[in-house]
Amino acid sequence: MIIADEAAMHRLGVQIADGLRAGNLVTLSGTLGAGKTVLAKAIISALGFEGDVSSPTFAIIHQYDEAGMRIPVVHADLYRLDDPEDLNELGLFDDDRAVLLIEWPEKGGAQLLQPDLAIEILPLAGGARQVTIKDKRK
Repeated sequence: MIIADEAAMHRLGVQIADGLRAGNLVTLSGTLGAGKTVLAKAIISALGFEGDVSSPTFAIIHQYDEAGMRIPVVHADLYRLDDPEDLNELGLFDDDRAVLLIEWPEKGGAQLLQPDLAIEILPLAGGARQVTIKDKRK
């Protein structure tokens, strides 16, 4: 599907959030600046988080679990991850009540090969994005 702008990406995030359940693994792939974090922010907000959502590029993991959220979220950005074995030390898979959103999943190795939703975002001319979603929950 073609996403024309950031507002459309936000609407897509709301639609995705509506179908998520505790324990779902969602991967977000694409180049730098493709819109992975924009989509993650939309999903997290749609699940009920009312604060600021920032990219976890340097912290690697941000957790969102506040009263009023439909499902807690663990948001990870693996861009700076040197070794997939480090995922176990980070506690990435510790909260089975949460949705796990992972940017740069290819850095996570074999542990991330079976996401429930695999989303790829490709920038197009004029600021639009092509978004491909593979849903393995069915």
